[in-house]
Amino acid sequence: MLSVAECRQARISRDPRFDGVFFVLVKTTGIFCRNTCRVRMPLEKNVEYSFDARQAMSKGYRPCLKCRPDSAPNSPAWRGANTTVVRAIELLSKEFHLSMSEIASKLGITNRYLNKLFQQHMQVTPKAFRIYQQMLEAKKLLQQTTLSVEHVAEAVGLPSARQLQLHAKKHLRLSPTEIRKSFVWINPKNNTSKTSEQSDMKEPLVNTVQMLLEYRPPYEWDSMQAFFEKRCIVGNEKIQQNGLSKILVIDDHAVPINLVHIPKKNGFLLEFNSAFSKHTLAIVKTAKQLLDLDADPITIENKLIKSGLLPKEVIKGLRIPGVANEFEAACRAILGQQVSVAAAVNKLNSFFEYFALKRDGKLQTRFPLPLEVANDDLSFLRIPNARRQTLIDVAKFFATEYIGETEKNLIESNQRLNKMLNIKGVGPWTLNYVNMRSSGNTDVWLDTDLVIKKQIQKLKQEGRDLDYASAAPWRSYLTINLWRNSE
Repeated sequence: MLSVAECRQARISRDPRFDGVFFVLVKTTGIFCRNTCRVRMPLEKNVEYSFDARQAMSKGYRPCLKCRPDSAPNSPAWRGANTTVVRAIELLSKEFHLSMSEIASKLGITNRYLNKLFQQHMQVTPKAFRIYQQMLEAKKLLQQTTLSVEHVAEAVGLPSARQLQLHAKKHLRLSPTEIRKSFVWINPKNNTSKTSEQSDMKEPLVNTVQMLLEYRPPYEWDSMQAFFEKRCIVGNEKIQQNGLSKILVIDDHAVPINLVHIPKKNGFLLEFNSAFSKHTLAIVKTAKQLLDLDADPITIENKLIKSGLLPKEVIKGLRIPGVANEFEAACRAILGQQVSVAAAVNKLNSFFEYFALKRDGKLQTRFPLPLEVANDDLSFLRIPNARRQTLIDVAKFFATEYIGETEKNLIESNQRLNKMLNIKGVGPWTLNYVNMRSSGNTDVWLDTDLVIKKQIQKLKQEGRDLDYASAAPWRSYLTINLWRNSE
């Protein structure tokens, strides 16, 4: 965590690189802000600092309506805390339908011990933490979408609009209507925005959910765009100069989304049909995974330099190009074994086209489900029989064992995926590729990759040794950076 002196400097400079890393709590107003907030800067004696928005709320502060701290990139302050606490935070922040007993059971601990851990590490109870998280999510949806209050309540796991209203009044000291007054409509064509009170441009928002997903700058979009474009699945996704469109799989539904890069706002505009509003949080999570929006570029850059790369060799604003889900990543990895990127993409598109036309009779559709692939002999694929069987076995794994495992107990994603190594044809490279691109694992080191080996050898010839251990827990970025340096 940053020291008070570092927070003070980042606040005074309004440095956007620290956006979301900490929050400024203003004692005189009872409001907490991002360090980038453009309101008149309070005196240092009138502020304190917090590394988590929910902790700020537990102290009685309400989020600023102008800078919207709930929309800042996620704070990494809890990283390095007790592993069980980290898992609990993830569950409480995403699985709003689970009871406290169910969460404790998934963690393999008692309710009493869960309470003890939260009081120790977060200074709030698990129940209060969840309510604060629900309110932050609700505030974000009220300010950045045209969803009805009822749909917002449903999206954040509350039983009714009445419950949302009561919690908003208690924890945000504002009603949903008062929060909605500061709704901002963003025009992706010219990056302009207008508040609900200023704008008469509501017609384009009918049946559309629109949200700005922010990141900490810098963000190297050009390389991401090139990476995605080179590996594009025609019909399922479309890569453009300023963003991308993709049809996601959410609870077996095909959900089209559109993401437009708005560099002036340090974010991507997310748009999707309001018919999928109850899946809003899952859609946002997947969109952030695709674009790696929660990365802390300054911390990552410093770690890569510490590992032995020269500052000029480190790509500023580097991100991990994500894949929408683990099964899609596994298919990409298996079809890409021992062939060039171009050949792998051709096979991937043949694979997708076959299932798309078979199921929907059109290309504009979602990626195939594991069960669809598991029940097919894949004879249409021009690949070795052994690799064809590997693909079928992996599909069976995701359709049966993998789902059962997640229901029985909460285990880290990479640990669950380790069972894939029992499948013939799946080795460490395939497993690590899936982990890096689809599981949010920031610490995957692909030392068995041919390109990485060549890059390490090149450094040795220059008299330099790569201390990859020093890059932990950001070795996924070291892998991506070396890939990029080889191009």
